Amino acid sequence: MPKGYLIGHVSISDATAYATYAKAAGDAMLPFNPKVIAAGQYENLEGESHERHVIFEFDSFANAKCFYESPEYQAAKVLRAGAATGTFVLLEGAS
Repeated sequence: MPKGYLIGHVSISDATAYATYAKAAGDAMLPFNPKVIAAGQYENLEGESHERHVIFEFDSFANAKCFYESPEYQAAKVLRAGAATGTFVLLEGAS
């Protein structure tokens, strides 16, 4: 079964509020056991630029989607409003 990936591109406007979101989102992720496979230094080559980028690997696309749609993450997501803007994508891995 192909892996599932959650890719986030984020620009932060309120670091304190974003830290609260990040803690809540991390706690919501724990039951899904994702692996961070990319984060840190980047170079924007084309398109809209964001400050931070991260790729989480889940056991499957369905598992990644279950995390994103979970009540725990949806509650955390509310904390991100006003603290950051960004794009989040779910992607199925190549088999």
